[in-house]
Parts: sequence; C-alpha cells; structure tokens
Amino acid sequence: MTEEEIVPIIFKKSDEIEAILNYSESASIYTSILKYGLSTKNFLYVDFKGEENYEITNYILDYEFSHQLELASLDELEDLDTFEYEVLPEKIKEVNKVLSTKGFGLFSYPTEGDFYALFIAKLEDKAKLLQVELLEDEYIPYKERFIQYFS
Repeated sequence: MTEEEIVPIIFKKSDEIEAILNYSESASIYTSILKYGLSTKNFLYVDFKGEENYEITNYILDYEFSHQLELASLDELEDLDTFEYEVLPEKIKEVNKVLSTKGFGLFSYPTEGDFYALFIAKLEDKAKLLQVELLEDEYIPYKERFIQYFS
C-alpha cells in the first residue's frame, strides 16, 4: 500500500481526497495529508504532554455530529474526561477501548514535532493504515514513522 492509497481511508469525501492528492504547495503526500487534516480539523492536534479542556472528547463529539453516528455514550465520554494519565498514549488506549465497540479507533498520524495528530478511522482499515511508512527521517524512531494505533 502507498501513501496515496491511504488518503481515501482517512478522508472519505471525494473533494477532500482530490484536494490532498492535488495539493501543489506540498512536497509530499505525507505533508499534504497532515496539513489538510489539521486545517480542516479532521485531525486533532494534541501536545505530547497531554490535552487541555477535554480536547479528545470534544473531537469525538464533533466527529459523531459530522458523521451522524454515535461512537460513545455520554457516560463513556464523561469517564474519558476524568481519566487520569501520565503519557497521552495511555488515554488513547482508553479511548480505543470505547471506540472499538463501534468498530472505530483513534489513530496517531506521524509527525516531526512534539505533538500528536490524531484521527478517527474504521478498525476494518487498521492493517492498511499501519503498514505505510510515511516519514523517511532517520532521526525519528522507525516505528514512529508509521500511523500508530494504541491498544
């Protein structure tokens, strides 16, 4: 699978896919995906230290609203809000326990900075998403060059 083939897995609308694949300002598909995802709020930008003001819960609520589905009950979202963690992947694991019951997961798109770019995708596409090396920076640990799923 190539970078181009993961675009329709992450972004479902044909105009979004076309915008990413034809984004002339970027040198790579990796950069186009990241910039487009962040600019359209399809990706949630979270500092590596953690979130502020229930960012992940609000992101899930926005995703539910825009896709007209329910990924978590209000009780589950409240539990996620109060979940205490030391490193962000711990919280992402908890989120994935909840979302997985609906066939979805919270994935981390690789970045070169001190933040996580998170997005929601169907678990049926997990194997495809996790196999593409998106960053070719030798200074970034090998496993962090791929989309990650914390479980």
